[in-house]
Amino acid sequence: MASSKYPRGSEWRKWDLHIHTPASFHWNGPRFNLDPCASENAPLVDEMIHAMNAAEPAVFAIMDYWTFDGWFALKHRLTQEDAPRLQKTVFPGIELRLMAPMRGRLNAHVLFSDNTPDQELVDFKSRLQIALVNKPLSDAALIQVAKNAQPDKLRHHGLNQQRVNEVDSEALKAGSIIAEVTCESYQGAIDNVSEKQAIGYMSFNTNDGLTEIERNEHYAYSLTLFKSSPIFETRDYATWAAFAGVKVTENERWFDAFQKALNNQPRLAVSGSDAHRFTGEPENKDHRGYGDYPSGKATWIKANPTFEGLKQAIKEPAKRSFIGETPPKRQVVSENKSRFIERLEVNKSVGRQLADTWLDRTKLHLNHDLIAIIGNKGSGKSALADIAALLGNSKQSHHFSFLKENRFRGKTGEPASYFNAKVTWGDGEEFAKNLNENPATENVELVKYIPQGHFEELCNAHVSGQSDAFEKELRSVIFSHADDSIRLGAHDFDQLIEQQESSLRSKLESYRSALHKVNEQIAFVESQMTDQARKALAELLAQKERLLEELKKVEPEAVPEPTSELTTEQQKVAEQLTAIRQMLEEFQQKQESNREEITKLAAKKKACKNIRAGFEIVKRAVRQFASEFNSDAGLLGLSVKSLIKLEIDEKAISDFESDIINRDNELKESRLSIDTERQNLTKKKASLSTQLNAPQQAFLQYKEQFKVWEDKKAALLGSKDEPDTIEGVKHRKAQLDQLPIQRQKLHVQRQDLTRQIFRVLYEQKTNREALFEPVQFLIQNNALIRDEYKLQFRAELSSTTDQVSNKLFSIVKQESGEFRGKSESLSAMKELMDRHDLNEEESLIGFVQELHQKLEDASKNPVGIASLLRKDRTANEVYDLIFGLNYLEPRYTLMFQDAQIGQLSPGQRGALLLIFYLLVDKGNTPIILDQPEENL
Repeated sequence: MASSKYPRGSEWRKWDLHIHTPASFHWNGPRFNLDPCASENAPLVDEMIHAMNAAEPAVFAIMDYWTFDGWFALKHRLTQEDAPRLQKTVFPGIELRLMAPMRGRLNAHVLFSDNTPDQELVDFKSRLQIALVNKPLSDAALIQVAKNAQPDKLRHHGLNQQRVNEVDSEALKAGSIIAEVTCESYQGAIDNVSEKQAIGYMSFNTNDGLTEIERNEHYAYSLTLFKSSPIFETRDYATWAAFAGVKVTENERWFDAFQKALNNQPRLAVSGSDAHRFTGEPENKDHRGYGDYPSGKATWIKANPTFEGLKQAIKEPAKRSFIGETPPKRQVVSENKSRFIERLEVNKSVGRQLADTWLDRTKLHLNHDLIAIIGNKGSGKSALADIAALLGNSKQSHHFSFLKENRFRGKTGEPASYFNAKVTWGDGEEFAKNLNENPATENVELVKYIPQGHFEELCNAHVSGQSDAFEKELRSVIFSHADDSIRLGAHDFDQLIEQQESSLRSKLESYRSALHKVNEQIAFVESQMTDQARKALAELLAQKERLLEELKKVEPEAVPEPTSELTTEQQKVAEQLTAIRQMLEEFQQKQESNREEITKLAAKKKACKNIRAGFEIVKRAVRQFASEFNSDAGLLGLSVKSLIKLEIDEKAISDFESDIINRDNELKESRLSIDTERQNLTKKKASLSTQLNAPQQAFLQYKEQFKVWEDKKAALLGSKDEPDTIEGVKHRKAQLDQLPIQRQKLHVQRQDLTRQIFRVLYEQKTNREALFEPVQFLIQNNALIRDEYKLQFRAELSSTTDQVSNKLFSIVKQESGEFRGKSESLSAMKELMDRHDLNEEESLIGFVQELHQKLEDASKNPVGIASLLRKDRTANEVYDLIFGLNYLEPRYTLMFQDAQIGQLSPGQRGALLLIFYLLVDKGNTPIILDQPEENL
């Protein structure tokens, strides 16, 4: 392509397909001699060549009235050695006037290939029949028409009959003004030009065009010309669009009828300068020169400046033509030069020795409208894609199919290291890299490269839930279409979601925290609802009762109170001992009371600590609220302080703590004092006891032993609030019967929390759906995407078998029930998920309940799932996973032809990708897709 005359292919250029030369009878300036090849004409031809070279259009078509002499003069001059070099393409043509059933005139043109032989042009003229005189077109016939014309006809055109009759040059001019050829001979002459080198070209709504025919009266005549002309001349955008088959607001009322008249075959519409002088006068729009289009309505054609290029434009006028200041694509290129690649080059590194030339001296000029490169396997398509991606700093170098190990880079980087590549962008910026070098991670991506491996990774990982890369692509597109009223200052999608969903995430955290506590209670209850727990309590109760029986056996033998008279001294000692015993009992009761109060004080102390921790939570929540919503409040002209007034009575807690500390100290001092008093009384009691007689001492010892025994019995019997006593164990056994009811109540609480979590997730999904409304609106207004491809953005609460299974089976073993074996477990999970719609609340609740039931069924425990747990894992971890819905999240995906992306064939996924990036993505980064034919 580098050696081609047009290496970049079809480009937008100005074409002026209607100019005159000094051979035209109506020319503003010196005219040619009658002999077009006369040497005297050379200066005028040279001036014509210089005017064409200086004008903007790349292509001209000579449309002299009735003659090809201007073309012959140009062609002859260009054969001479001293002629200027013509830098433009010029087509021969001729302007005629058709005999028409109308008042006024009807101009017609014929445009020829620049390779048309001169004789072919002469023969063409000979096939045109001049009306009235019925002779072939020639100067003589035109003279005869003028001399046979009625005086009124000549006067109407400002001609003098006497001069016409006497001077042949005046007669030729008059004939050129008033002569007409028959429509039949015009069409027949075009059809007889060999190799279709002649193209009919009718004026439409320019001077003396078809619109001046009264079509209601002469419908068949105008329709014949409509259907037989590939090119029409107009300077009106709406009319150009109607000819090209493009319905716009300005032509929609009459578009269908217009196209019907054209047999629904689009035509090329052009706007020529109709210049009758070489150089125009800027201040006079009627004195136009070459390339001076009326009102700036230039003709643009995207094709090589050749006759074959013109025929391409005739076949695709909507894509290859435009009338106006500049085609939209040229405007886009002009405003985004740094986004268009102008040229790619590959050369051997200087000084490197390599026998094979491979890619050496490759130089590719890229067209701004390049959309596809098609070729057989091994023709270099992937090589070109990889090199362009490399030079565009693509992050997909690990997916290169050509520039990779074991291919062009080999195992040691050869032969790739022998070559350097360079890209030149439209703004002149150049980037170069060695073909064995990957872009640095910090380089900004200048192209979006989607090789086959990356595409498959995107789609497959999206479907399996292993990666959110494709969803990130969707998010970026959605964000690009969101207007400022939605973005509200966010710089990307994640920041936007952070702004919109912070309160919802706080709700989720709160609900999941409450759920975690409920699950802990359920796990504890289930740990008690086992045969082992019942057996343990029964054995403990039996043991306690055996201890009680053993204690009863060692009850102190009763000693009767002595009946003998006591001496006065003994009586005093007995009374003292009785008083000491009463005081010791009071001290013991006091100590018990102190212990109970100290326990209560400890509980109050912990309550104060908890409340203080709660104070910190509240303060932190207020600070977080202020941080998150300060800007929102400011936007409303408010302050967070005015919205939230927080009052915390920390003094009340401080006073409680102070009282607790004081009372605790008092009790400790009292306990020490009582202990001292008890020790003193005990010593005194022992001393006094020796002063009694033997019966009295025996009776006193019995009473003390019986008191100790009674205390042991009371401690063993205990109460229901003391779990390690007989009554406490009995109470615990009674509680076991209530555990199923308690567990069921906890299950209800858990299900309610799961519903709340689901509703928050669903609200997230609903909020996100509103974000892609602009994209969906774009789709709905594109008939191709809407009707044929049925492309839809969709937000859904989704998960995958792998997402649930990977998390679940890292906690539980796959050894029993439906979850026995790795593949069997995955199959069972897939079948379960396929039966439930996780986007619907009741179905979601059914899913979590059924999954929980399957786990219980697989467990060896009568209640709970303890036997399934892996080492060091807990049941409430499983419950938090299943009922906390951490595997369920709002995700964006695409529907294509009523199928989800996971159900698409590779070919459909390829089409989906193309539609997504080319029609929906608003980004202006060049896209490079390397895909197999079956995907495209």
